[in-house]
Formats: sequence, structure tokens, C-alpha cells
Amino acid sequence: MNTTPPLVNTQPGVPIVVRWVLVGLTLLLLGVYAVRQSGQDIRQPDAPVVWQKNLRFEDGVRGEIVVFDAATQQQVAVFEGEQGFLRGTLRALVRERKKRSIGADEAFELSSHADGQMVLRDPATGATIHLASFGPSNAQIYRQLQ
Repeated sequence: MNTTPPLVNTQPGVPIVVRWVLVGLTLLLLGVYAVRQSGQDIRQPDAPVVWQKNLRFEDGVRGEIVVFDAATQQQVAVFEGEQGFLRGTLRALVRERKKRSIGADEAFELSSHADGQMVLRDPATGATIHLASFGPSNAQIYRQLQ
């Protein structure tokens, strides 16, 4: 005599396997919700900073992006042309400043970490962009500023 329950319910309705999958998914979603609501930071901390620069970015008269070292006020680089990734990342950080009515006076922090990651951070808003997330060729644009 076989005492194991069938994998598929022989009665009309939802099969047993499907019920357990739905119960499992529901428990998983409840667990994710509980962790998100707890406010704990589940992200791994960044690796130690190898170098960091405070930079200001300005639009040039011909549409180029001019980069200045905030500490020395010296020009570090000039990016001509479209520069889609550079403009996009800066636009995202500036948008956060505008939402909070913060001016453009404070510099952005560009840092390189021991694990090779590059991070662009706005100390005024706390917004952070991990540049390697967008691929090595995009991060290379910022790597030129070391």
C-alpha cells in the first residue's frame, strides 16, 4: 500500500505542487518586505579608498565639459563632444540637488577603491553612482581624472 501523497491532486482544483510553490513565493516576498522595512543596510561596504578628488564640472562656452580640481581651482580636463555617459551621470546628481534646492557650489567626490571600483558621490545629497556598474569603457572616462 502506497502512503505517499500524489504530486498532483487527483481532485479538481489547484495541484499540490502549485500550492506549495505559491506558499513559498509568498513567504519569500514577505521575508524581502520585512528586511526592506527593517531599515538595515544589507549592501556590502565599499573597499578602502585608494585615492579621492573633489571635482567641479562646468559647461564650457562651446558646449564642452570643463573639470576643475575643487581644492586648487585648476583645470583638470576638458571633455569635448557629446560625452553621453559623463553628462548623464552628472545630470542625475544635479537633478537630486535641484529637487532639494541645493546650488552647484559644492564639489563632487570621485574616488577609486582598492577593488578597482570607481564611485562618484555628491556630498550635498548623499547620492552615489558606482561607475563600474555601467561597464569598463564608461568608467574609463572618469579614470582619466586621477
